[in-house]
Amino acid sequence: MLLHGCSDESAAPLASTKLSAQERELLERFAEVYLPTEGTSLKPRSEVPVVHNIEHAFSLMDAPTLEQVRIGLKLFNLGSILIGLHFARFVHLSAEQRLAYVRKWEEGVEVQRGISTLLKKLVCYGYWKDIEAGRAIGYQGPISEASGIVSIGNAPMPVTPS
Repeated sequence: MLLHGCSDESAAPLASTKLSAQERELLERFAEVYLPTEGTSLKPRSEVPVVHNIEHAFSLMDAPTLEQVRIGLKLFNLGSILIGLHFARFVHLSAEQRLAYVRKWEEGVEVQRGISTLLKKLVCYGYWKDIEAGRAIGYQGPISEASGIVSIGNAPMPVTPS
């Protein structure tokens, strides 16, 4: 079918938690403008597996949430074609254009702000999940490891009496 989006067939949800090539590229390009580590004491972004860590976050999401996240990523990437009249996907914009586009979404309608926040949170998670990246700002690692506290697993939810 030429216009798949116009099809009456419902799209099957993506069962895979692996990032597609387009999602990887989008997250890399977003991180380039959102996490400028060059010239700072922070661990260089190129040495942190940001996208790999985000892929791990995808594995923690349930199927409906993951589907919504993927839709948001596509909307953000393709939105630059019309929003701002760039006539190119977000990943093909210059760094200055990408930063201006992100700022435009930060001030946009509710859906735009939500998707912008989603991308920021994913990228921050991807960067700060690396413990060594946190050491640059004084984070010493999980306190339980430093103190030798043995993990006893997750505590059960409280039971309310009936």
